[in-house]
Amino acid sequence: MDAVPAGIDSHAVEAYLARLPGVVAVHDLHIWAMSTTEAALTAHLVMPQLPPDDRFLGGICHELRHRFEIGHVTIQLEHGDFDCHQAPANVV
Repeated sequence: MDAVPAGIDSHAVEAYLARLPGVVAVHDLHIWAMSTTEAALTAHLVMPQLPPDDRFLGGICHELRHRFEIGHVTIQLEHGDFDCHQAPANVV
């Protein structure tokens, strides 16, 4: 069964993402090992005002690599004006 790799605190990762400027919610967060040396992350960030360019996403990727050693990151940005079927707290 896939699990968060040892050494990565998923609660700290979620807290980092939730504190990003403009983010009002984080859901569907998954962190797993892609290999013995590479970790991956997917998450949905709810942002009523989406960033104007990709620098925001680039900064997230940089910080996740340096703070948490997560090298493969996929982020989905949402306005929050629809009910994402992956948003319930039990979908982690």
